[in-house]
Amino acid sequence: LRGRVATQEQLLAQQDERLHGLEMERRRLHNLVQELKGNIRVFCRVRPVLPEEEERQKGLEHLHFPAEDNKSLVLTRPEESHVGRERRGDIRYDFSFDRVFPPGASQHEVFEEIALLVQVRSQRNPQV
Repeated sequence: LRGRVATQEQLLAQQDERLHGLEMERRRLHNLVQELKGNIRVFCRVRPVLPEEEERQKGLEHLHFPAEDNKSLVLTRPEESHVGRERRGDIRYDFSFDRVFPPGASQHEVFEEIALLVQVRSQRNPQV
């Protein structure tokens, strides 16, 4: 029985060593991917309008989320004449991000997008 226990402990130690090596390789590859993509990511998450803002702000009419592009946000505002009160049209501002989350986006959607950027320390193996 002691022989079996010793063999199992040796096997466990080998597996832990292998696991550590694989985790180091995963981190190296993760860091390489991050470096190739660029180390800084800019995400934009637009929160829903709060009830007390709805009357004053009239919703999010000034924000546009292009359906075919989840990396762009368009902000518009009316352009008014400086001479009179006539309205000339809308001024358009285009913004680009690594990802845009509209007001209806869930926490789950946001987390799925950033999950690969977040590294959590293993509870089981603190040296990892």
